[in-house]
Amino acid sequence: MTLIKQYVNAMANQDSVALSKIFAPMAIFVDYCPKDAGRPLFHAYGPEGIEMFFRNQFLFRKFEIMDPVIVSDTQAYYYAVYNGYHIRAIATIQDFSEDGEIQRMVVRPA
Repeated sequence: MTLIKQYVNAMANQDSVALSKIFAPMAIFVDYCPKDAGRPLFHAYGPEGIEMFFRNQFLFRKFEIMDPVIVSDTQAYYYAVYNGYHIRAIATIQDFSEDGEIQRMVVRPA
């Protein structure tokens, strides 16, 4: 299964542990979409930071994705829901580690 499929599955299932396992030790995750919902941008670094950040988002029902569509081996569209505010987003894997994990991922409004 491709990394983008693993990412979409983990996000759709709100599985922060599975999500963290696809990121490299020095990974960077940036989500620019919350700005359009009046919230600060999401920044998380490394698998532990990504797991902790999304565990809290999922636990307190502050974030979910809906209707994901994988468009390539590095991109997926979905509706990102931030506290009930829906934004069409595109997630892009921009870089991979030598071990084939996600090194840098960016989510932007689509």
